[in-house]
Amino acid sequence: MEESAQERQRELFEKAAKLAGEIRSEAKKQAGEIQEIAIKEAEKSAAIERNKQLYLTKGEIKEQSLRMREKVFDAAFEKATGQLSGLRQDKKYPAIFEQLAREATGAMGGQPFRVHVDKHDEELCKKILAALDIRCEVLTDLQCMGGLVASSPDGLITISNTIESRLERIREHKKLEIHAILAGG
Repeated sequence: MEESAQERQRELFEKAAKLAGEIRSEAKKQAGEIQEIAIKEAEKSAAIERNKQLYLTKGEIKEQSLRMREKVFDAAFEKATGQLSGLRQDKKYPAIFEQLAREATGAMGGQPFRVHVDKHDEELCKKILAALDIRCEVLTDLQCMGGLVASSPDGLITISNTIESRLERIREHKKLEIHAILAGG
């Protein structure tokens, strides 16, 4: 009986050892699966974070690029404004002023109008209007780099043909085109 009890005990120990081995093996398998899942989740999370950082960085680069293009664009127009500020001293200015006057007064049609100029252009304006056989009131109430403004007596219609207004129109009209060139497109 003692032998049978020992045999029984040995069988139980073997069963317990076998069962413990199976439990350990299953636990290792489950731990491996859990580890694989955790690694995959960590890789997925890292990929999402990397993509997020790339997207944000690309956005920052685009924003910096846009700011730089805007600075270059503004600098170009500041330089143009600086160069045009001395236009009155150019020997071609009377012809330029005449063309500006023709455009502005022609746009007024046959209705009465006034011409507004900088006081530096008053004599030139009167001379050109007389040569064009245009009779209107000339007011020296502008401060500009050159050119003129034609307006109806009631002020409802205004045609601005100053150097500044033309530069601003060009600036707005060419903005997209110039930005495309600055962007390399």
